[in-house]
Amino acid sequence: MQLVQAGQYQFGIFADQISATVEWQEPAPLPNAPSSVLGVVSIQGRMLTVLDLARLVGGEAALDETPPKSQRHLIALRGDEQLALAIEALGEIVQLSGNELVADSITKPENVTTPVLGVWQAEGAEIKILNPKGLFPAAIQGRERRQRRF
Repeated sequence: MQLVQAGQYQFGIFADQISATVEWQEPAPLPNAPSSVLGVVSIQGRMLTVLDLARLVGGEAALDETPPKSQRHLIALRGDEQLALAIEALGEIVQLSGNELVADSITKPENVTTPVLGVWQAEGAEIKILNPKGLFPAAIQGRERRQRRF
């Protein structure tokens, strides 16, 4: 699991969910997007929606509507949603055993709108384990999603 820092929070992302980690590049803004959606970028030829991880999971969107300038990296995620995460710092890569994960608010697969699978307590630090399938639904919560029509 890759440890990262975004805002005042530490997160863990399973290594098999990461497609690439790149230096920060400014996303092109999207009109009428929620504050946790910073815009879109191209990473390795893929157009990805960039989410501000600290605002999305930490609920900091209501406190400040301007995008933070402290991001230093983008993490491109694997999956159908085409997402990248804006983070401040990369941490170490750690190995977890199954009994170290403490269930947080969700462990049920039917609740995919929650971006955190659980919490890992490590050396006095609380590390939130990300649920990639819950990131995009949490970002657009309460908004209608455009869909292709044939």
